[in-house]
Amino acid sequence: MKKKAFAVLAVASLVFLLFLWAPWITDDYAISKVVEKLGGPEARFNYLGEDMAVKDVPRQVGWFPFGKYVEFPGEAGWTVNFYGGIS
Repeated sequence: MKKKAFAVLAVASLVFLLFLWAPWITDDYAISKVVEKLGGPEARFNYLGEDMAVKDVPRQVGWFPFGKYVEFPGEAGWTVNFYGGIS
């Protein structure tokens, strides 16, 4: 019984760590989800007082628990979680 409980706990821990890491959310995927949310690459965005297309706005992507964090430096940021949702 203890071996079965240990095995279940080990598998559950691995699944949790996999979702925490979310390796299927690549930087390019996270950026494309944010660009899509903002209306596409040609949509206009007021970045630090300058009107420009979303595709031209500088961006940084970093790891965030259960997904990625996409940031327009000094302006705004969004999290893309492991199932592709954006907040």
